[in-house]
Amino acid sequence: MKRLIVFVIMLLGSSVGFSQVARELESKEVTEQSIENKDELLADYYKLSNEPGLLSRGQNTVYKGDHLGAIQFPVGGIGTGCIQYDGNAVPRYWQIFNNMGHGFIPNSFFAIRVKNQNDIKVRALQTEDVGPFKGMDALEATSEFPFLKYNFQDDIAVKVSMEVYNPFIPTNLKDSGIPAVFYQFTIKNPTDSELEISLLSSQQNAIGYSKIPIKHTENGFAYNFKASKDQKNVVGNTSRFYEGNRNSVATENGTKILYMEGNEDTNDEHFGQMALMLFEDKNAEGIASWTNEKSLYDSFSKKGSINGKDQTNISKDGNTWTGALNTSFVMQAGEKKVVNMALLWYFPNGKNGGFMDKWDGWGKGNWEGDGNQYASHWKHIKELTAYVRSNYKNLTQNSRSFSNTFYSTNLPHWLTERIGNQLGILKSRTFFHDKNGFVGMWEGTGGVDGSCAGNCNHVWHYAQSHARLFPELGRTIRNQTFNAIKENGQIPYRLPAGTPAFDGQCGDILGAYREYLLSPNSIWLKSQYPAIKKAMNYTINTHDTDKDGWLSDKPKHTTYDASMTGNPSFLSSLYLAALKASEKMAIAMNDIEQAKEWGSIAEKSAKRQDEKLWNGEYFIQVKGEKHATDYNDGCHSDQLLGQWWADQLGLGSLYPNYKIKSATEAVLKYNFKSNLKKHNQGHRTFALPEEAGMIATTWPNNDRPKYASGYSSEVWTTFEYTIGASLLKYNKIQDALTILRSGYNRYDGKLRTGYIGVWGNFGFSGNPFGDDECGQFYGRALSIWSVLLAAQGFEYNGPEQSIEFNPKWKPENHKSFFSTAEGWGRFSQKRKDNNEQVNILDIKYGALNLSKITLHSDSDKKGEVKLKLNGQNILTSVDKKKNRYELAFNETTLKIGDILEVIISIEKKNNVNPSSNSNKKR
Repeated sequence: MKRLIVFVIMLLGSSVGFSQVARELESKEVTEQSIENKDELLADYYKLSNEPGLLSRGQNTVYKGDHLGAIQFPVGGIGTGCIQYDGNAVPRYWQIFNNMGHGFIPNSFFAIRVKNQNDIKVRALQTEDVGPFKGMDALEATSEFPFLKYNFQDDIAVKVSMEVYNPFIPTNLKDSGIPAVFYQFTIKNPTDSELEISLLSSQQNAIGYSKIPIKHTENGFAYNFKASKDQKNVVGNTSRFYEGNRNSVATENGTKILYMEGNEDTNDEHFGQMALMLFEDKNAEGIASWTNEKSLYDSFSKKGSINGKDQTNISKDGNTWTGALNTSFVMQAGEKKVVNMALLWYFPNGKNGGFMDKWDGWGKGNWEGDGNQYASHWKHIKELTAYVRSNYKNLTQNSRSFSNTFYSTNLPHWLTERIGNQLGILKSRTFFHDKNGFVGMWEGTGGVDGSCAGNCNHVWHYAQSHARLFPELGRTIRNQTFNAIKENGQIPYRLPAGTPAFDGQCGDILGAYREYLLSPNSIWLKSQYPAIKKAMNYTINTHDTDKDGWLSDKPKHTTYDASMTGNPSFLSSLYLAALKASEKMAIAMNDIEQAKEWGSIAEKSAKRQDEKLWNGEYFIQVKGEKHATDYNDGCHSDQLLGQWWADQLGLGSLYPNYKIKSATEAVLKYNFKSNLKKHNQGHRTFALPEEAGMIATTWPNNDRPKYASGYSSEVWTTFEYTIGASLLKYNKIQDALTILRSGYNRYDGKLRTGYIGVWGNFGFSGNPFGDDECGQFYGRALSIWSVLLAAQGFEYNGPEQSIEFNPKWKPENHKSFFSTAEGWGRFSQKRKDNNEQVNILDIKYGALNLSKITLHSDSDKKGEVKLKLNGQNILTSVDKKKNRYELAFNETTLKIGDILEVIISIEKKNNVNPSSNSNKKR
């Protein structure tokens, strides 16, 4: 119990707690480093780096058997709430009511009836029974985000699958923020007989569920999760929170809809509406309520139909209604049928955020969302159903286009999945989006509430996926940051008014430059530049008063929930990158004198850091006179986090390339553990002993300082992403994929238990659709997008209308997804034997304004360059430097379906007589 208490104190920032943790871990770390079996680690690394499928394209991961137990797939719009579907195809956790608990809504399921001559079989479309509805024998699941597909297996005559998804269309935030689950059922008749099919959807009216009180305790995530899951607030159609509910069935333009409403006033916090939709089906029928599972089963089983009224009375206190929709059809031998449905919810007035518990205090004020953004687009449920009814085909088509484009890369499929699966975090309750446009981001999700409030910048500056795919979302979040800036330029690391964190302050500045690059013009930067300037100068005036580029001894708060002194390269590299990004933004704003000053400080900082922080193998910390939670000579996985940012923003190398490469290799050498059997992970574990993972810090010379961070020994997936991206940059392809594969292996759908740490995961792990750290669906995992950028060597500047590719993954035959300010598509590069290179930009959605494209060939020789748009030549000028080609042309707007092609024909070598060298001296 003592260890538990110490860890909670540590999270709250007590120096006493940190010193206790550090002393305990120091002795263990030194001991365990001395007994680690280096030969065993090397042998295991060899196995991992030669794992079958590591480098090949491979196939979709198929989750089956034991590898279904950990699946929690969140389905909902960005910031709308979600329903988490599990490995049994059960809608397990309902988080659509402005809630974050893990409750279950009964009587909500799908079923199929198959009549083959006189043989009738009925099954629930899940592997758990629902009363008399027997579940399917088994299933297999596959995912290409945002789609999760269940392929059911049973002795019924048909092959049936169910896809669950929510529209996900990069650059289109509105259509990616619809409060709904979409369903697509595909039924195939493989027999030579005619079959009669009925498909049933049952849904409980859950209006009133939002009234369930939050019961937060200090016992940790696992305790709170279990308490929430086990509450059983609803049994059948009864709950003490239900009253005055009513259902009705309507047909609107050929779509059958079950409407579910309550009796609260439209302005009430708990006002809500739901709707179940069966699209464009002339055979559809619906009932507003059914009385019990047996009578529903009997009617459905015998006739393939459902009988009942199309509206209900108002339910009594403690009760609600469950309604159903059904469709029936005949299938000929070999025929395939697709049925589309959707479940929509509308709870516009609820609150989200820190009001739910004490987390809010970290931000020194109220951090909460008022209502939901979707209510600003649709004023009531019927507006929402009308929009979905009219647009569901396009919504599905555009989501499918994203998925197809993203997954049609030739990167290994497991890696593409790993990048795509983390997008589930955007669908989880980690996000909320209120009616005033405020985007709230917990660090992750907890058992009954969020994990760590306030849009924590020292966590969220790692995240990249959200801003790369939805630049509008990135700019909105950045606006909120700068709206909260203090007069002296200090940025609260937790909104609305918390204290600063050095890494978060620099990360917000770097994020601002990213948001500028992902804008179509400089309008946004112009609006936020005064705040950016204030923030950069606050950092200088507080930590580098003499402007020599060397940080003062003053303690600096960090994402390790403690402070570091002096110059840790982790923070110094972020400072240097922020200076260079600020210089770029100042130039864009024609603030030339300020640009010169920041550029001068950056130049001095780079020189001093290079001289003082380099130990011959990697970058270290030069601490201040008084210690804090310093790592000193340790090999820190974040030691070059500023360089990681610089690589994504086109800021170039902050230090000599050979040193960056050496430091990255050192992190791989010392911090990646090919097994954790002899490694003490400290007070929180995120990997099991037989698994591999990257840890925060090691001390190769066994000189761990007494007050190092209590997190030093933990496994965080973000290190695998940041170091993986850096290894790709230096063409260390196999090493990069080896460490990235370790995370894929840990989160493979198999339920794992035996973890420790009350504020870590929930005591179990293995869900592929959102990594754990301090809670589930942890925001820092969105740093994985940097891996894709590194693999394709991508740089982009929207206001300057320029784009660059320099693929590290298979440059001879590369294909990958890319996204820009207003559109996205597929990039490919193919090098042919006849010294020709062909690059293609294929626009799949939105638009891309370009006037410059930069590419790299594999030869320094002169090449002839042709630029074509949809097969027509475009006049271009070419600036060639070694193997780098920069093409400039008149501004061109590429739209959906446009193909921009660059053909580089390299000058062939002169033929040489093979015998001409035979007489040369050796």
